[in-house]
Amino acid sequence: MSRKFLVAVDGSEHGWKALDLAADLANSSEAELLIAHVVHPEPVPAVLAQIAKAEGVPFEEEVARFYQGRTLGDKIIVEAESRAHKAGLEQVETRVAEGHAATLIIELAGNEHVDMIFLGSRGLSDVKSLLMGGVSHKVMNLAPCTCVAVK
Repeated sequence: MSRKFLVAVDGSEHGWKALDLAADLANSSEAELLIAHVVHPEPVPAVLAQIAKAEGVPFEEEVARFYQGRTLGDKIIVEAESRAHKAGLEQVETRVAEGHAATLIIELAGNEHVDMIFLGSRGLSDVKSLLMGGVSHKVMNLAPCTCVAVK
């Protein structure tokens, strides 16, 4: 029986660590690796930047653009696929989707019959999570399989 791992990457340090762990485990257990990136479809409200600043969460223009463009998402996926290949994986599947990250990650895991999800415990979406709750928290509570949050 083949195993399949899903790793969600967002360009954050914790996301890259999750990818590295997932790639190592997939390589050693001969599992398939599916790498996903979700682009947030809406601009980040200015009020979130103000809240982030008050809470001491880094918020720069590059992070704001992260939510607005698929171009950066495509770059993140290319980098993620390259890292997986460097870890020794030959077959890597990638997806870029637009929408709510937690919802799409959970749906993808179910549709693809994923055995395990890897994601960063804290990503670039921390600014938004100040008001709405973290993606990793939602995925870990609602996913149909084992989840690993990497710090």
